[in-house]
Parts: sequence; structure tokens; C-alpha cells
Amino acid sequence: MKRLQQWAAVHELYRRGVPKKKIAEQLGMSRNTVKRLLRLKEEPRYHRTYYPSKLDGYKEQILEWRCSPYEFNGTRIFRELRSRGYAGSIGPVYRLLSKIDEDVGRTSSRATMRIETPPGDQAQFDWSPYEMEVGGIIREVYCFSLILAACRKKAVCFSLKSDAEAIYEAIQELFKDLGGVTLELLIDNPKALVLENKPKSEDEVRYNPHALLLAAHLGTELNACPCYWPRKKGKIEKPFQYIEEQFIKGNAFASMEELNWRGKNFINEWNQEKHTTTGRIPNEFYETEESHALLPLPSGWYCLKKGKPRKVSNDGLVSIEGNKYSVPIQYADKQVSYRILYADTHMDTPL
Repeated sequence: MKRLQQWAAVHELYRRGVPKKKIAEQLGMSRNTVKRLLRLKEEPRYHRTYYPSKLDGYKEQILEWRCSPYEFNGTRIFRELRSRGYAGSIGPVYRLLSKIDEDVGRTSSRATMRIETPPGDQAQFDWSPYEMEVGGIIREVYCFSLILAACRKKAVCFSLKSDAEAIYEAIQELFKDLGGVTLELLIDNPKALVLENKPKSEDEVRYNPHALLLAAHLGTELNACPCYWPRKKGKIEKPFQYIEEQFIKGNAFASMEELNWRGKNFINEWNQEKHTTTGRIPNEFYETEESHALLPLPSGWYCLKKGKPRKVSNDGLVSIEGNKYSVPIQYADKQVSYRILYADTHMDTPL
């Protein structure tokens, strides 16, 4: 690259009528170099220097050992080479074997076949913890994410907990934010969702009974990714690093309510940007194609635990765990039920 830049600069100055001596002074090179570059009528091209390898005399033999009927692994081939006089290390052997494997049709362990699913077919659920300032205190907060696989439209919510109740609540809230339910929900393997998943055995995945009840309530089917192998998902969306860099860092939030409100606005703005894989804007893709393919939301809400009863005072306050919360005045002097979700209090309908 440097030689190409020098060649271009020398020819440009020479076309302007600058003497060769002046060109050499301006560019900090000798006059002989200037003359040599001027003799080159076409731009110089890079030619890689070949350095002989200690494996050069063994390549055909290595290819034979790697293929059928031998199919030797790397350490066996290295041992055979040493017995035949090879004086190098095992590193070049493995590098050559990786090239041979690609040429003869073997598949790299890191290879991933991207699977594009039709609209309404699949959503991907995941979450990640963050340290952030909420209410003047540094807390561990969990960000739950749901992504529609076809249009890549995303929805998020934040919680102070990641237990089963929080996970079930988040899945339902995120599907509600997306306006419908997909046929399949792609998940990882937390105990709240999956009790056992052994990809190396023939046993079926054992799902948490409550997770199956949730899936039946929503009308979707759970699909657990094999443990420690997220590439089996076929497509791997990674929203959490972007959320951390573009939204969480440098921000503080007065409350969880503010965090969730601002987080949802941030995600909606992100959904207006063109996706690098699909080449389309998620919100537009959603409106034109995927929204019509989603299953309708259920009328009710699946709750892992029933709400606890509380009596509302005459002035519209209810006491929960030592704190008082206001409720609409029409519930004064009536019984209501409450649940604690995401470590926040949530009022249900009156009893």
C-alpha cells in the first residue's frame, strides 16, 4: 500500500512539471527511487513472498492420512511425521489440516447455517444482567428481550429479579408489546423454563410444568436451545451489548418505572433503523408482513401465584410490606389483590 501511494504521488508531481530532484526532496526519498517509480507505467502490485515450510515434502502424505480409510487425527499425524523426520512443531500441522478439512468437505465446528423463518413463526427470548443506577442506588437489573425472528422487531422490559415469576411475566408483557404471539418461542435453559436438556442423549427435553402451562396459555410452543451451543439457534441476535453501550452507560434512572418507559422508547427508535442482515427496517417489515401473521394475544394473564388480598383505606391507600401505595379513589374501603412483579408492586382488579 505504501509503495502504491509513493508511485501515485511521484507521477502526480511529475505531471505538474516538478523536477525529479524536487520530488525526491518533497517526498523524502532518493532520486533513484523517483526514477524507478517513474519507469513504472502501471501501479505496482503486491506479490507475496513465498517462504518454504517444513511440511512441504509431507503435504500429499498428510492428505492421504486425513482422508478415508485412515482418517487420522492431528496428534496421530504429527507422531507419524516425527517418525519420518519432520522437525517442526504441531501448529503448522493443525493449520494445514484445517485447510484440508475445508477442501474435502468437512464442516468447521464454528460453522453456522443461518435459518430465516417466515413471519409469525418464531420469536427469540433471552435476558442479561446489568449494573446501573436506579433510584440513586447501584443495582443489578435484568433486561428481558424478545425478538421476532422474521422482521427482527425487538421488545424489552427491565426487572430487579430473574426468578420464574419475573420470567413468565416478562414473556407475556413482551408478546403484548409486540402485538401478538408466534408459533414457536426459542429459549435458553433456565430452570424456570427447562428442567433437563441433554443434547448428547436421545432423551426429550424436560420442560418446567409451569412453563408448559404458560406456553399453552399463550398458544405457542417452547423450543429449548441445546446447552452451551447458542449457534444451534440458526440465527444469533445479540441486542444486549448494543443496549449497554447506547442506552445504559452514562444514564441514571429515578425509578424502575422510568427505566422501563425510557427503555421501551429506546428500543422503538432502534426498531426504526435498517437491520444489517435483512436490509429492512424492523418496524416497517412488522407492519407490512409480520403483524398479520401473529397469533392473537390471550384474553387473560397467566400468573404463577395468586394475588394477595388487601383492604384499601378510606383515603385510597393500601399498605404492603411497610410501604403505602395509592390506588384509584373508587377502590376506597374495598378489598383488592396485589402481586409483586419484577420486585415492584402491581395492583390487580378489586376482589
